[in-house]
Amino acid sequence: MGGGTRRFKRKFKKKTVKKGEENTENGERRSYKDIVRENKEFESYYKMQKIVPDEEWDTFLSYMKKDLPTAFRITACSKEEARLLLKIVQGDLFASLLEAEGCRADLKCLPWYPDSLGWQLTISRKDIRRSEMYFRLHNFLMAETATGNISRQETVSMIPPLILDVKPHHKVLDMCAAPGSKTAQLIEKLHENDPVPDGLVIANDVDNSRCYMLVHQAKRLNSPCCIITNHDASNMPNFMEKAEDGTERPVKFDRVLCDVPCSGDGTLRKNADIWVKWNINNANSLHGVQYRILKRGVEMLAVNGRLVYSTCSLNPVEDEAVIQRILHKAKGALELVGVSGLVEGLKYRPGLRRWSPASKDQERILEKIGLDNDVDYKLEKCLRILPHDGDTGGFFVAVVHKLSALPWEAQPRVDDDLSTGDKPNFKKEKRRRILGYREDPFVFFKGDEEVWHSIREFYKIEDLEPTCLLTRCLVGKKKNIYFTSKSVRDLVDHNQTKIKIINTGVKVFARCDNRSMQCQFRLVQEGLFRIKQYVKGRRVVVPDEDILKLLQNFDPHNPTDLSILTEETKSGVEGISQGSCVIDCKGLSTSFVGWRGNKSLRVYISRPEAIHYLRLLGFDVSIYDVNKFKKEVKEDTKDPDAVEEDKTLTDGQDELNKQPTPDGELQNPYEKLDPVVEKKDIEVAA
Repeated sequence: MGGGTRRFKRKFKKKTVKKGEENTENGERRSYKDIVRENKEFESYYKMQKIVPDEEWDTFLSYMKKDLPTAFRITACSKEEARLLLKIVQGDLFASLLEAEGCRADLKCLPWYPDSLGWQLTISRKDIRRSEMYFRLHNFLMAETATGNISRQETVSMIPPLILDVKPHHKVLDMCAAPGSKTAQLIEKLHENDPVPDGLVIANDVDNSRCYMLVHQAKRLNSPCCIITNHDASNMPNFMEKAEDGTERPVKFDRVLCDVPCSGDGTLRKNADIWVKWNINNANSLHGVQYRILKRGVEMLAVNGRLVYSTCSLNPVEDEAVIQRILHKAKGALELVGVSGLVEGLKYRPGLRRWSPASKDQERILEKIGLDNDVDYKLEKCLRILPHDGDTGGFFVAVVHKLSALPWEAQPRVDDDLSTGDKPNFKKEKRRRILGYREDPFVFFKGDEEVWHSIREFYKIEDLEPTCLLTRCLVGKKKNIYFTSKSVRDLVDHNQTKIKIINTGVKVFARCDNRSMQCQFRLVQEGLFRIKQYVKGRRVVVPDEDILKLLQNFDPHNPTDLSILTEETKSGVEGISQGSCVIDCKGLSTSFVGWRGNKSLRVYISRPEAIHYLRLLGFDVSIYDVNKFKKEVKEDTKDPDAVEEDKTLTDGQDELNKQPTPDGELQNPYEKLDPVVEKKDIEVAA
């Protein structure tokens, strides 16, 4: 349930009311523009808390009522591709996308984001999505997002992963990870200098359906070092590992991110309905679960490890009160640390040292956190990001350092500090969840499989540890083969009967029943980058002029004939038999999965991926731009914005899945999806 825009979900019966229809008398859809952005209770409460000086209040409130600017960041998994894409964003071509009938949207580089990869526009997502004048900008952002090269993410949401300071060898836990934008940043940091680092990221969420959104988000980065789990973060079970003496011990994480469920009043600029719904009890009811998640997080944190606690709320009951409560209970085992050096250029305010209770519930909360004692918890080291300081949303971040074991860690863990009501039976709940929603097993290779021997010989694979390969079936034909790092393999193998693991690994081989190929498995583009250093055979270096021809051929029924390619390419494929191969780009240090036909050669990648690489190679891809506003829309379809949004994240994979197999048989669009990602899950993810 993490993420800058989510708010805590109560388990009430769902109503068939569309977003924006609340508080209407006749059930007609209520647009955000019809919502009056005022709430006297909100204004009175935050004036009393003095979150801004009196002389800044009017400016603060005026920004809260404006639409939120669009922000995005360039992903950094491939440094060369990030550098080329940054050059495009900084150049005249991208500037032309911002021009619209004499108007111009300004583009600002976020000074605190590393390597100039974070950017903010002066127009909102709604402006881009609904204005025909920006359709080319919209196409660019959508296409690069679908291929994982850009992440459209709220500016303040980028901060927690940065100050978590992840290194490639770290074990990282993201406790409330969905929808996954922060998880993606953590994965990027892990892979900063290594395609297969020693560290790992565990991305967890309590909501099963949102876990599949996580799967989709993580798949854009194609990491073998990510595990997605489905547990209540406040009662998350321990991951176990073998100690050197052979005994089992709980895994302790070097870094933990607690982006907890919150009231979300820092997101008023993009969630206008909160103006109508806001009241002080929203925060009061969430304080307990926020504290329990944080408490479990510091328990799973290693000594000398770092935890980041964040909310998209301005309320001290959800922010400083939760932090002070855990510091009070830890009795010196935890401390707040300053991190200004990691986000130089970011304007923020110090945390509040005092705040005023506005209800009896808030008074009871203050009693629990030891507000009246003489201990200085240095709450000013917390970061408060206010909308009028950087034209962003509101946000709160605190960084906790674990100095020593917690006072209660030597004792059996009990589920204390529940805010109200009877304590639930978490053991029964955990057992029901694990047994009731069991996923397909993760079956790792032992190294002596016949299919592995065939793959290894066909592609001349060297030094790839076969026990890091896995499938999702115990019997029958193996459909897909996935690759994980050794650390992920060990953790999954040791915990999959105790932990509800939704997904892990990156697909590297897929079954291909083509009689012209001597091996039953073809290479897969999404995992090629992680294993290409091990593939020594069936590779051809292709010059840029031929790469451009291959990438522009979107017709899978008519692959590029070898006769129109250069002699260099022809001679390169002479020794390669028909079937799957690796095409190495001569002018760009990247590789593509290809197919060597009898008299042809093709790249086996999706259309959005092909357009991305054409863009990096300097090709004018504007010929592929589609103006959705020029399309005829049937009367019974939803509005073009919604149609486009629904297609955004699935077009790339569907484009590839609908291509014919090398022997000409058309595939079912959903056959190539992982066993755990069904059609309904893709619709949810979109």
